[in-house]
Amino acid sequence: MSNTSRRSRPWLATAATILVCASSTSAFAGAFAIREQSASGQGASFAGMAAGGGDTISGMFWNPAVVNQVEAYQGEQHLTGIFPSSKIDIDASTPTAIFGNSGDIGKNAILIAGYNAYRINEKVAIGLSMNTPFGLATDPRSNWGGQVYARSSRVRSINAAPTVGYTVNDWLSVAAGVQIQYFDIRLRQAFIGLGAGATLPGAGSASLKADDVGVGFTAGFTVKPAEGTELGVGFRSAIKHNLKGDLYFPTPGFPDAKIKGNVTLPETVSIGLRQKLNEQFTMLAGLEWTNWSRLDRVRVKSRTGGGTVTTLPFDYTDAWFFSVGGEYAYSPELTLRSGVAYELSPINDKNRSNRLPDDDRWWLSAGASYKYSDRFTFDLGYSYIFVPNKSKIEINPGDADAFPGQAFSYRAQAKTDIHIVSAAVRYKFGGSAPAALVLKD
Repeated sequence: MSNTSRRSRPWLATAATILVCASSTSAFAGAFAIREQSASGQGASFAGMAAGGGDTISGMFWNPAVVNQVEAYQGEQHLTGIFPSSKIDIDASTPTAIFGNSGDIGKNAILIAGYNAYRINEKVAIGLSMNTPFGLATDPRSNWGGQVYARSSRVRSINAAPTVGYTVNDWLSVAAGVQIQYFDIRLRQAFIGLGAGATLPGAGSASLKADDVGVGFTAGFTVKPAEGTELGVGFRSAIKHNLKGDLYFPTPGFPDAKIKGNVTLPETVSIGLRQKLNEQFTMLAGLEWTNWSRLDRVRVKSRTGGGTVTTLPFDYTDAWFFSVGGEYAYSPELTLRSGVAYELSPINDKNRSNRLPDDDRWWLSAGASYKYSDRFTFDLGYSYIFVPNKSKIEINPGDADAFPGQAFSYRAQAKTDIHIVSAAVRYKFGGSAPAALVLKD
């Protein structure tokens, strides 16, 4: 092995760490999962979405059996703006604190989700949902005290899920579908050879690009055990991605490298309840479990060097999301809703890093739906998400995510909150045409 190869190998390990960290980095919604898939759900902190109802089919993201509530054809387009604020302040005891704090690392994002469903006959319905279930966009100041751990980061996904539903009887329906998912990462961090040079302002950036297409499935059911009660349970399977890509170095003597890493994105179980209390008010409740604990130890390899570069300990815990809310039918045209949720993050003080200032957080939401006609309905939803306390980040020499040659403890605190605004249009056709469209002889 050449000296150049020997010198680049520690940074292959570092790059592999970045690769997997990006695949488990916070998008400020429970690790890097994105929950913002429905404007009507947004207005109630997504309480009850797995149960369907509410005249929206966007619950298909949580439970494919929601497809069975379509009457003829229904299409929906949901647009969400995410406006995060997240700042990392480095403790004065950390030597690199003299280079400054991160600034606001949060980047605004626009997400689009689409749903289509068609009833073939009284028993069978088919649907297709298009979503972005995982994603991240952060960008601290280029020169700051934590630049060896994070500069810009981008993670994105596109998920298509065709679904087939079957109505068993008046109180039970089931469905299953396939997930086809594209996953892509683009990451940068400071790098100047070996040693402490990378901690200095003006350091060049090592960058990584990798992507893959993976396949999974969805399944679920809805039941109506009593008049006014709707219960749904949905499952989104884990999806394995065999990421392949390139690592680029800014320093002569460190050749670019081919890398790979197997990352399995976690499965999720969702439970939703809708309970109609009277003609105007409906109570909503939801529970989600995500198996982030499968990201325990991940082997990362060099495609050119062969063998395992490093084993990365993540020690993630399972994530939980609890939500309650309500809908109020103010009039036949206008429905108001609100909700509150509490989320237990898989990230804690032991595994938090600069790329994932994630923590347990509260959701406060409100929204409304306006039925313009029998064909058109419009939705608006808003959520404010906040972490009650500052989140501690600590990286010590010898830790898996410490940079090579690190001789000091890195300590910092992050403070995060997010504003989210969602809007949607729902469209139906089939059955009788509107009076304005009926042609006279």
